[in-house]
Amino acid sequence: MTEKPKAPSKGGRPSYRPSLEDRKTVEELKFVGESDNTIARALGIDPDTLRTHFPDELADGHAQRRKEVIGLLFKSARDGNVAAQKKLEEMGRAAGAAESVKNRETKAPKLGKKEEQKAAAKAVGGKFAPPTPPKLVVDNR
Repeated sequence: MTEKPKAPSKGGRPSYRPSLEDRKTVEELKFVGESDNTIARALGIDPDTLRTHFPDELADGHAQRRKEVIGLLFKSARDGNVAAQKKLEEMGRAAGAAESVKNRETKAPKLGKKEEQKAAAKAVGGKFAPPTPPKLVVDNR
């Protein structure tokens, strides 16, 4: 009786496949400021596996969850929640103030006496201005 040769078996652990619940967990943990190592430990995977399978969630997780929280705040405010209305007003003022500070022009540094005198001397015009240098007639190229 002839024996069939066995097909080589795949050894090792099966490859990791992230679920939607895992993706949500990564976004939530990133939103509250957890490190990649802590998030990986919570999922039971290696940090390198985390970075391989969840690059978008790690990069955009905070922004996505913040968008969700702000959306919930607006919904609560529309439904009459005064605390949510106050929080949104506070956030709006803070954002407006930050934008105003960012757009503010920086003042020129105040010059000392000597710098002011030098600047004034350079700006002198009229009959007291230094003479312009003569134009050369010969072109020595």
